[in-house]
Amino acid sequence: MPFSLIDSARHIVLIVHKNPDADSFGSASAFYSYLLRTHNKITLFCATSEVNPNLAFLPWFDKLTNRFPEDADCMISFDCGSYGRLGVEKELPLINVDHHASNDFFGTHNIINTSAISTTEVVYDFFVANSIKINGKMALSLYAGLMDDSKCFSASQCTAKTFATAQALIELGAEHALCTEWLFHRRSLASLRIRGALLKQMKLLADGRLAVFEVSLSLLEETGAGMLECKRVLEDALEMHSVQAAIMQIEHPRGGAKLSMRTDGTIDASKIMGSFGGGGHVHRAGTHLKQENFTEFVETIMMMIKKEFE
Repeated sequence: MPFSLIDSARHIVLIVHKNPDADSFGSASAFYSYLLRTHNKITLFCATSEVNPNLAFLPWFDKLTNRFPEDADCMISFDCGSYGRLGVEKELPLINVDHHASNDFFGTHNIINTSAISTTEVVYDFFVANSIKINGKMALSLYAGLMDDSKCFSASQCTAKTFATAQALIELGAEHALCTEWLFHRRSLASLRIRGALLKQMKLLADGRLAVFEVSLSLLEETGAGMLECKRVLEDALEMHSVQAAIMQIEHPRGGAKLSMRTDGTIDASKIMGSFGGGGHVHRAGTHLKQENFTEFVETIMMMIKKEFE
């Protein structure tokens, strides 16, 4: 971590990626607590105006803003697999903190560990390596990201280090039950409505190994759901015994669509989405489609997925 850049900065902006999850915001939240010890001007920025309310239990949630400060002179991004995930373009020094295998090192400085299960693990390792004291707020923030990206410690990527980190954070003040309640046991009415509608229209292809979902703007309006509530259904589909991959096409209000993919590791989601300008991990990846008529485009992706199964 380039301490000289941080120490000399007058106004640091911590960037949470668009439509943030607990890993991105948890990393930024923990770093916000750390920087408060030495800096007076820090901004928590997210380009998304309506952030997932299930993150409201984390420290500094009320500090998030979608207005980028004009006097900023340093940026630090968290869990942004690509530059486009920042949601802002500024000619400022940028420290890129991440764990995505598809990250192309877009920062002025890059702190990336692709073997880490979450970006909060990367931040935790940074704190430990530099003998930075982790208080209760920081521990809670880091634990939330670790729990979210590990699917409540059920993901195949979990290692002994994952559980050792979890134990250390709990001893430092993280609350396991609180994180579990907010991240996994709270669903909005819109979330339940979209879940029912999508599971009803789900298509199973490739002998039941591939689940396909299509989300129209009219369905989003009818249920009141957003992108995060939709993508949660992908995880539900993977719980089916035969399903090894699930893909979702979400129509965008400004044209085109968002494609999100989840796999059990049998095929590489980042490889497939990377072929179309996207990225992510083996188990989770996505991309944006700019085409107005993308039916043929999606069919091409389906053929690629089916080929991977052969």
